[in-house]
Amino acid sequence: MRIRLVLVASLAAALATTACSGSSGGSSASDAIGSDKGATASPQTPPAAGPEAEQPVAAPEPEPLPEPQDEVDAFGVTMLYPSKVGGESWILADDPTKDPRFDPKETVTANEDGSWKMRSGKVRMGVTTSTGYDPAAVETDRELLADRGYMQAPNDWKNVEITGYVKVNDAGGSTDNFAWYARGGKHNDDNPCEGSSYKGGLHYDGRVRYEKESWHVAYDQGPYEEATSSIVGRWVGFKSVMRNVEKDGATAVQLELWMDEAGDGTSWSKVYELVDDGTWGGDSAHCGAADAAMPMTWGGPIATFRWDSAQDVDFKWLSVREIE
Repeated sequence: MRIRLVLVASLAAALATTACSGSSGGSSASDAIGSDKGATASPQTPPAAGPEAEQPVAAPEPEPLPEPQDEVDAFGVTMLYPSKVGGESWILADDPTKDPRFDPKETVTANEDGSWKMRSGKVRMGVTTSTGYDPAAVETDRELLADRGYMQAPNDWKNVEITGYVKVNDAGGSTDNFAWYARGGKHNDDNPCEGSSYKGGLHYDGRVRYEKESWHVAYDQGPYEEATSSIVGRWVGFKSVMRNVEKDGATAVQLELWMDEAGDGTSWSKVYELVDDGTWGGDSAHCGAADAAMPMTWGGPIATFRWDSAQDVDFKWLSVREIE
């Protein structure tokens, strides 16, 4: 037993001497591992602890994401703003005469190139949401509308991008205009307060502007801008965009007009912009508003493609989308 204890003690002393000798050489066990390029740590070996532990290696920089691409609709037309998830949308059917949501009110006929023709000097082509139009469910009191955000149903057309391509073949000698509009219901004298809208207008001579219709008929006009030359005899794309935004802690309405002069579905440029923050004007007091100039922040059940005076117009690629 004594001999075994001596041997153990001798072995311990030898190991202690070796460890001291290694320290005086200025290199540590971790340095040795680090300098051996071909060595790998055993999975069972725990990482070194303390101030001499290996520092974690930084993860490589992620590859840059690809540039976002413009999304297009079923016609290949650029959608400027993201569609609302689960929101309303409508697109011109292959045969719009059989679409229950589309009411052109006048006869439309098919052209050989897939477009459609309207021969009328007064056009009001209405598009309902998937809920349809129910006059019994329509509310018109402006304070209630501003509070709940809709005229007929929660899925009313409110924040929308309205798109249409048109070609004026016969303007009837007029400089009248196309108008894509929403945020109301039917426009007639029977229930004038149902006829609210923001009308984005494109005149046949190339001018553009927005109009605010507080009720049918009470208008405030934005200033004209010269967007292009005469559009008679050529295809052009036209978008009216309206969406609620926050301005100075209150809800305002951002209004934009866009044109595709190339008529190719993708060459869009913004030609008009205006914000209704309650200082533009209006006559909403006629329909119960405490502030006559209040912005019209609610949705309505009908979006409309309108034009006047032109006797022969071709149209195609119409759509209405609810946007974020």
